[in-house]
Amino acid sequence: MRPPAPSRPLSVLLAACCVAALAGCGHRQVALDSPQSSTDNFQKAKAAGIRPVAVGEFDGQDGEAQFLEDTLVVELQGAGLLDPSANAVIQGQLVEARMGRHQGSVVARFTVTQSDGRVLYDRELRTSATWGAGANAARERAGVYRKLVGVLLGDPGFKNAVPR
Repeated sequence: MRPPAPSRPLSVLLAACCVAALAGCGHRQVALDSPQSSTDNFQKAKAAGIRPVAVGEFDGQDGEAQFLEDTLVVELQGAGLLDPSANAVIQGQLVEARMGRHQGSVVARFTVTQSDGRVLYDRELRTSATWGAGANAARERAGVYRKLVGVLLGDPGFKNAVPR
């Protein structure tokens, strides 16, 4: 005696599940390492001659914008320049994040606002990096965000916006 044939809706559901599972196999998203302060950005932050600042919200591409915000917080905190009650607040918008197997680029708009609402700094910054086939992709991708924070810390307009 043969078991009953599966019903048509169940067959369609199983086929859809298989297609969905296989669709994810072609493009694997590599998770980012957790943000860590870097010696390079520590030195840039100290040399910038800026006063402590607060970090506000970052908008953009899902968790990527949050990662950029977290990276900025970690870098400023490591340099002793993060003060949640400061009257200058850095906010941002992740405009673009393109990460491939061996390269990545990030574009973000950073805005520094005074507590009275006056905009002290508003600029779109970008950076990119490439890495070899044997590199740790998660670490390298996180490095692109650290590099972008370094671009901000080294920008003369940013340094002029929040002088010590």
